[in-house]
Amino acid sequence: MRFPAHQNPPSSNRRLHLRRHPETPGGDVHESFPFDLLPLELQVEIFSHCLPLFPHFNVEEAPFLITRVCKTWRDLAYNTPKLWSTFEIEVIGSGMSLHDVKIINTIQLWLERSKAVPLNVRIIHVPVGRIPDPRSARILSLLVPEARRWKHVEFIVPSSSMSSIQNSLPDGFPELRSLTLQMKDLWSSEPSFDLSSMRIPWHQLTGLDLRLENGNLLDLGRCLEILSQAERLAAFTATVNCVLDLQDPPSEELSMPALQTLHLIPRGGVGVAPMNGSPEACLVKFLNLPSLPAMHTLRIEWLLFSNDATSPWPTTHLDFLSFLHDVSPTIRAIDFAYLPVTEIELMECLSQVPELTDLVLRFSLSDLEHDPITDHLFSACTHPSPSVSHDTTLNGGAESRTTTSSSSSIHTTPLLPVLENWNIQCHGKRYTHTSLLSMLASRQVKRGNTSHTRLESFHLLSMNSVPQAVQRRVQAWSDEGLDISIDSLIIR
Repeated sequence: MRFPAHQNPPSSNRRLHLRRHPETPGGDVHESFPFDLLPLELQVEIFSHCLPLFPHFNVEEAPFLITRVCKTWRDLAYNTPKLWSTFEIEVIGSGMSLHDVKIINTIQLWLERSKAVPLNVRIIHVPVGRIPDPRSARILSLLVPEARRWKHVEFIVPSSSMSSIQNSLPDGFPELRSLTLQMKDLWSSEPSFDLSSMRIPWHQLTGLDLRLENGNLLDLGRCLEILSQAERLAAFTATVNCVLDLQDPPSEELSMPALQTLHLIPRGGVGVAPMNGSPEACLVKFLNLPSLPAMHTLRIEWLLFSNDATSPWPTTHLDFLSFLHDVSPTIRAIDFAYLPVTEIELMECLSQVPELTDLVLRFSLSDLEHDPITDHLFSACTHPSPSVSHDTTLNGGAESRTTTSSSSSIHTTPLLPVLENWNIQCHGKRYTHTSLLSMLASRQVKRGNTSHTRLESFHLLSMNSVPQAVQRRVQAWSDEGLDISIDSLIIR
């Protein structure tokens, strides 16, 4: 809404006063509020854009806030079901309280006001004790009669809450487009939650996040079955049991033309029968099965830990490189957490994805022996600069060296030439601050220079102490606009 140059817009308090007291001088509603002259449909559309992504039951947020302006807006809001069809509830503390009773009453009110409009709902209940807490189960039971209206639903709740409603769900979900089930368990549920009881229409979904409890993890074969029915899927996340029958590949080629984000969290599979192959082999085989022409983001959180002295990863590494090469034309973001790779294997992985702009590498803070973040890696990521010398001397520190373009450690074709955002977690004793600062300096080009991409953000957490000289350099880069932190975790 624009106001003449000679006229300041009324304050929010004055707007509220004018609406309640139109007899106030200068208080003509239509003159001061041209919003009221808009068609009703456009007013409703504007109201809908005032909503948070997932509104809370807060009188200071829309849609409640809209109803407090004036009777006209209140009547319009109460009679616009779309404004009441999206909400988020977080169950906090433990045990039933008056606040929880109020929340339940408000849910019933919003469901009534939303009429037949499809529902977008997020329920969050992370238990804080080991005594079963039925409050989220009570909330879910209110949503079951409206299940055919579910469109975008996120249930981040104990498994016991989901199992309590699994026999009450309808045969179909005609409006469902995205589903998140994250089981947050501190206790086991009896009976356990059975995903098949939901009869999910996989073919309708564009988003799917299945992080089930440890006893009910999806194996990779089941994931393939789901993906084969979900060709519209754009984002898929799953905590998986890393088991796949390597002797019985799918009879038909699996194509996922819309899949842009793949997030896998292997948590099971260690100690399975040898005929099924190692978890590493099963994961890499799974990745190579579907065609992924639109892949943009890959996240792998490797939460499997074996007592074996030798990792099976080298036997599958070439196949993993083949997968990365196949998706390299479109992939722009990677997040590897605790992947059991060596320094050389990690560098070979990164060499396959030269168009990467966002990278997260997380490795154990306590594992020095297998830390792949090294001087060699940082040197391979350092841009050559034939005309500029980067002084990386750390005065007062143990490291002292000046790196120039003639240094043999700098590669003419660096890894990740267009990287913009890089986050690292590692032990930190296998790299020096000299090589780290050289790499960072080589990527702080002037914004008008198009020879390579300027790094926009860099964050590193390690067990390495950070010398004052490094802290000063970090502060200088921060003052120049780089979003940067180099932090140390010190255990005393």
